[in-house]
Amino acid sequence: MENGEYSYLYAEVNREYSVDMTLELYHDSNGNGIFSDDEQLYKHEPDELQWWITGFDPLVQNVKAEDLKAVTTIDFSSYGGEKGELFYEALKKANYNEKRDAYDEWIWDDEDLTVTLDWGDQL
Repeated sequence: MENGEYSYLYAEVNREYSVDMTLELYHDSNGNGIFSDDEQLYKHEPDELQWWITGFDPLVQNVKAEDLKAVTTIDFSSYGGEKGELFYEALKKANYNEKRDAYDEWIWDDEDLTVTLDWGDQL
């Protein structure tokens, strides 16, 4: 695309599929592989529904990837009713790993229809 047309792609996303999401970022400043609440850089809990969630802390620079941990939670119940359940189950099925009989770093809550992805403990 030309002339900055990419900037308009964001506006074209179908927002009817948005759900509640949160994002937390931790920095292991000691480099010991242990992430604690006092090392939380931020917790982003937007009031509006999200179709994508991102974030960073510009005040923390020159860190190694292995010293960062991000925790993302998606609440499919906020989508509402049966559709929320269908989306939750589809994501769960798509991420099931038969070879390990597990979901790796995904944490599933079938009662509340939430899934949490912990990006960091497996680094």
